[in-house]
Amino acid sequence: MTDPAAPDAVLRAERLAKTYDEGAGRVEVLRDVSLSVHAHEMVAVVGASGSGKSTLLHMLGLLEEPDEGRLWIAGQAANGLDERRRSRLRNQALGFVYQFHHLLPEFTALDNVAMPLIVRRLPRAQAREQAAAMLDQVGLAARSAHFPGQLSGGERQRVALARALVTQPACVLADEPTGNLDRHTADAMFALLARINRELGTAFVIVTHDPALAALAHRRFHMQAGQLAEDTGEAG
Repeated sequence: MTDPAAPDAVLRAERLAKTYDEGAGRVEVLRDVSLSVHAHEMVAVVGASGSGKSTLLHMLGLLEEPDEGRLWIAGQAANGLDERRRSRLRNQALGFVYQFHHLLPEFTALDNVAMPLIVRRLPRAQAREQAAAMLDQVGLAARSAHFPGQLSGGERQRVALARALVTQPACVLADEPTGNLDRHTADAMFALLARINRELGTAFVIVTHDPALAALAHRRFHMQAGQLAEDTGEAG
């Protein structure tokens, strides 16, 4: 089933809710959360630790099912899919960047970036060719044969970004993508995210504590006690 309300949205969530059992009681982590993201858009979600930001990102990334609400990814209904179809939709439409790069240490930068394409069963030579082009996009063509342990923190995070982008996803979900970087390296990462968004049209949903990164976004949302509210002030 395609999205009847916003067919041009790359990602749309409608009234998501999630509750977890915790000790003797239940904790409501998300409550009535709705969000639409379109191509060429960069959206930031800010909020205190424990406010529900990461849980929201897990829902949007098809890593967890909501207890209530509906979700569409690239126009396709995502509720109730079995794990095989969820994995396929995730691989086709979404990219992920985390605070820690999660690169495979035994593979070069090139092969780390090629991995999502190899999972798609793309011929290895073609996967590596596309991975090389994406490493060039993030300014790391000269480092493609290096292993993660031979790269700086900022370089590893750029490899992780290239890996997220190599499948040409409709939307990249980024969880504190600069949280493990120093200020100078984080600023360079900010600039790279903005350029990729502008030049490739990739949508981004970025969970961050960093006001400088949030200020880059076209729209900013604040998460508090499981509820999401848009910042209606002028965008930075």
